[in-house]
Amino acid sequence: MPEPTPGRLLARGQDADVFAIDDTRVLRRYRRRAVPEREVAVMRHVHEHGFPTPRVFDVSGADLTLERIAGPTMLEDLRRRPWRFRAHAITLARLHRELHAIPPAPLHLSDEGDAVLHLDLHPANVILSPNGPVVIDWANAARGDAPLDVALTAVVLAAAPVGPPLSWLRDRFVRAFLDQFAPAEWRVGLDRALAYRAADGNVGDKERDRLTELRL
Repeated sequence: MPEPTPGRLLARGQDADVFAIDDTRVLRRYRRRAVPEREVAVMRHVHEHGFPTPRVFDVSGADLTLERIAGPTMLEDLRRRPWRFRAHAITLARLHRELHAIPPAPLHLSDEGDAVLHLDLHPANVILSPNGPVVIDWANAARGDAPLDVALTAVVLAAAPVGPPLSWLRDRFVRAFLDQFAPAEWRVGLDRALAYRAADGNVGDKERDRLTELRL
């Protein structure tokens, strides 16, 4: 199969860029490394179990060819229609529950735990397609304990360095999201989530300062 030619830049992330190929495919191109094997393995695994994630078409070096999903991200929709924060928080919590219900076997991952974790499942990584929400960006995916995944989502959102009025929306979204879980479903993962985020080299100084004073 010939290598796809990247077209218009659709998104620029911390680790990779996403380009249009045509109406049905996008190219996710990593800047400094090859496509992580676990990203592809987890995407294919959860897709086979009916979880909403783009189909993987091809992998070659730093290039990952994926199904193109139409629609705004949940974050974009929140900025346009902030009054929908509670409905989106409930949807995000549901996506966590559905993902964590998928058995991690037969995934050959070195991590231990009873669940498949996304470890970056927040509104910027959920596309609101005409057929429902679709989760993207599985580069951090791993096997582990579900409370870590839930707590990490809350930590990423709560520590985001935004000012008013987005800080108002952020705080209410985080509370509405956590309200969908019993404390035992996320608090036991909070310390690990804080440490995981603090160790991320992509975290800026403002967010790192918020992590040290975060209270959830």
